Amino acid sequence: MPEFGTIAMVVFAVAIVVIIAVTVKSRLTSNNTTLDVGGKTTMSDTLYKLAMIGILGIIVFGAYIAISGYATDIYPLDRIRGNLDGIVSSSDPDVIRNHLVAIQSDLDLVMVNIPETIDENGKVVAKNPVWIFGTESTNFLRIQNNIDTMFAGLDEISSLSKENSAYHTGMLDINDRASLLKTNIMDATPYMYVSPTNMMFSAIWIAAIIGIIAILKRKKEQLQKEDEIGI
Repeated sequence: MPEFGTIAMVVFAVAIVVIIAVTVKSRLTSNNTTLDVGGKTTMSDTLYKLAMIGILGIIVFGAYIAISGYATDIYPLDRIRGNLDGIVSSSDPDVIRNHLVAIQSDLDLVMVNIPETIDENGKVVAKNPVWIFGTESTNFLRIQNNIDTMFAGLDEISSLSKENSAYHTGMLDINDRASLLKTNIMDATPYMYVSPTNMMFSAIWIAAIIGIIAILKRKKEQLQKEDEIGI
């Protein structure tokens, strides 16, 4: 879901800028704030509340993005593996076809977000989530070609008798391809987590929380110094 990811990153960045701006403004004006009865500034309470709201908001937003990313990129792969298991454990052409249709639907979802490799002629030669040192085992174009071959093979054996040797040969080919594709999907799944976009988002997310905590700590030290000198 690239469009959602782009919007999410923009919203997240705007939220961080707003929090930092409010925090900086609070720091600059805190020295001019009237002390209350307890000797604590009203601005320090406001700063603390804003920071807590900011941290909570960032955590909730990060959790939402993580869940959405899993549902978009990872869960379809889990469903594909489940359907491949169903193919391996079945010898019924109708059941296998249903599994293949479900696999194709999930592949269509996943392949939208996978980076493409284009040759000199402008032809897409690979779609691989492994962004460095990728191999053919995680090339989703090859996986798609295998699914197409399984559909074609199923069409050929569907009209044959189960006692026909060609039927058994075709079924073995489908089962072997399903087993191989399951391994390929398992190899590719971790790289859907560690894509450059996800790593960048995680770094920003962690930096934002650490930044707010650092500002709070500095503000606390400032207030302690003011209390010590009787300000």
